[in-house]
Formats: sequence, structure tokens, C-alpha cells
Amino acid sequence: MKQWKGIALLLSVVIVGVGCFFAYRLIALHRDRSETLLWMDQTYNPHEGGDNSGLGHGWETHYLQKGSLDEEVTEKFNMTFTYDGDCKMVIRDETMPVGVYNETPRITTYTVNLCDIDPDSIKVKTFDSHKDVFNCSDPKDVELFNLNCDSATIKFLTRNGAAAINEEFVETFTKLTGKDHEYRNISKTNMCWLSVDDVSYAQRLAKALKHAVEVCGGKPSKF
Repeated sequence: MKQWKGIALLLSVVIVGVGCFFAYRLIALHRDRSETLLWMDQTYNPHEGGDNSGLGHGWETHYLQKGSLDEEVTEKFNMTFTYDGDCKMVIRDETMPVGVYNETPRITTYTVNLCDIDPDSIKVKTFDSHKDVFNCSDPKDVELFNLNCDSATIKFLTRNGAAAINEEFVETFTKLTGKDHEYRNISKTNMCWLSVDDVSYAQRLAKALKHAVEVCGGKPSKF
């Protein structure tokens, strides 16, 4: 009888120990995820006293080059994101047209669960914001067109290409009224991105995003 009591006590100790270990792991993962997403939020999004004079880093500007020295701004993009304290991220991409012929502001909202993202798909692509028809992936193009690779985009895909990201697109026609004032479309996609106005910061942000995805349970694709 005493032998069985000893075995039961030992099993209880083992069970409690295993439970404590997994509880500690869950707490550590939650803290790690929270700290990573908080850093991303505080540095990427606009915050008073934050990075880039409080404007954050989600800015992108498109230019129309009319001559060798003459160019004008045609569109400005501002991307921000929010998160729910867990692994759900909502990315807002706002396009602000500039100029008399551009009067249709557009807002695209992506709802992403980080556990659906393939961490290996997260890539930084640089481009010249004054010549954005060219990207900087080819060193020959960089030299030939004298590109200034000062801006970046962090692109990422869902695991196995699943259409797991909710995309809502709204375009507003400011000169129209009634039902023609706004166009709205809701769909699913397998790709999303973050625009970044600083290449060195983009590298750090991509690393943090990959870590957040992995902590949330995101796995590489298997085809």
C-alpha cells in the first residue's frame, strides 16, 4: 500500500512539474509576442515623440518625372497597423492623391492572423521613390538608372498560398454623391505588405515581423 502511495505521489509531482513547465512556456511566449508587437507598433506607427519626428515609418511617395530635373508628387501612401494583443493584425493602407486630377482617395484594410503567414516569405524589396517603376533587386539597373534605393516594401505571403487574409477596399469619388460616391469591395487574398520609408529600419522591422509570426505559430509553406 505504501508503495502505491509513493508511486502516486511521484506521478503527482511529475504532472505538476510538467504543467508548470508548459505554463511557464506559454507565459514566456505571450510576453515575447507582446514585446515584439509593441516594439513594431511604437516604431512603425505614428506616435507623439516617436520615430521620424512622431510620423512613424509607414510612408511612401510616388513621383511623376516630367524631365531630368522636374518632377511632381502624384500620390502619398500611409500605412499603419493595429493588433489585438494576440496574433491578429489589421493593416490600413491609405492613399492620398495629390493634384487636381487625383481626387479619389483609397483605403485598403487587411485583416491578418499572423499564424497564417509563412515566415520564410517575408522579404524586403527596395526601390527608388523618385523612379518607382524600377526596383533595386538588380544591381545593373541600380547603376544604369542611377537609382537611389531609399524606400522599401516588406512583402509576405500566407502559408501554402491560402486565401486567408481579409481585404476590404474603399475608393471615394469626392465629386460624386449618392450611391456613386463610394466604391467598396471585400475579398480574400494570400499576400500583404508594409511600406517603409527607411531601408535600414525595414530590415529590423522584417526581422521583428518574422519573429512575431513564428511565436504566433506561423510555419513555412509545404507544396
